[in-house]
Amino acid sequence: MRVLHGIAATAVAMAVLGTSACSNDGSAGAGAQPKNAGLPSTPLVVKSAVDSTLRARFPKDIRTRGVLRVAADPNYPPSAFKSSSGKIIGVGADFASAITAKTGLRFEWVEVPFDGMLAGLKAHRFDASWSAWTVTRERTEVLNLVTYLEGGTSALVKAGNPKGIGKPLDLCGRTIAAQTGTTQAQGNMDSLQHQCKVAGKPAIKPMIVPQQTNVNQAVATGRADAMLADNSAVAYQAKLQPDLFKSVDTILLSPEPVGVAVPKKDAQLANALAATYNALIADGTYAKILKRWDITNAAITKSQVNRVTS
Repeated sequence: MRVLHGIAATAVAMAVLGTSACSNDGSAGAGAQPKNAGLPSTPLVVKSAVDSTLRARFPKDIRTRGVLRVAADPNYPPSAFKSSSGKIIGVGADFASAITAKTGLRFEWVEVPFDGMLAGLKAHRFDASWSAWTVTRERTEVLNLVTYLEGGTSALVKAGNPKGIGKPLDLCGRTIAAQTGTTQAQGNMDSLQHQCKVAGKPAIKPMIVPQQTNVNQAVATGRADAMLADNSAVAYQAKLQPDLFKSVDTILLSPEPVGVAVPKKDAQLANALAATYNALIADGTYAKILKRWDITNAAITKSQVNRVTS
């Protein structure tokens, strides 16, 4: 069923979906691909231990077919992207493996560009969107969003962390790079400047440049002491080029919940997924997945449906 049409549809969809200000092209702009890239190349293998009570919480039609049809845009590492063999990997794929092991429900991936997912959910072309949806009040009016991560801004430094940056105030007096027009270059940088001033520490020296590759290169060459970007993008860059970079996972600025999207009418599925994530948190699988992708600073203590913070 098509609800919106033409220019109005595009405007409303963009307002609901939002856009990402971070580049995830994986290039540091500082030479060839390193030999020791630390990216996992296959989804996490999780031993099957089906919880029948948990499985029973899922809608009957899903239990009957034994399959969850899940949309993914495999062009957004580390959330979802493709290995050299064409298999979907990433944080989302690891959680899919864990949920299959816990419920016995197999995942069927449906590849959809992010800007087509809202329409696909409304048309029930798939059961859920496995992209990293920032949970906002506007989105929860048309979707159920099941939180599984805390998004936000993190810091990337040179391998070995020569400046010893481990907390936000360690950025004071340092040259900090960010991409033009991003939350990091504007809101985060201003907030940090205020924190430094209140703490009586020297001001940050902002280095604002137009391309994310230039931001990465500034850190790689030592022209910047650190850079600010989306925490998942920072973790991915550090995994991709461990000889050049290290993510500072003890820094998470402006945290916001991130979730899986489910159609608004499918509250049973949303609640079942939240319960399954909570089971994975309880048995330690959740922490194992986050550690595998170096995003432990994105951990939540409880999965909820439509947890809005702003």
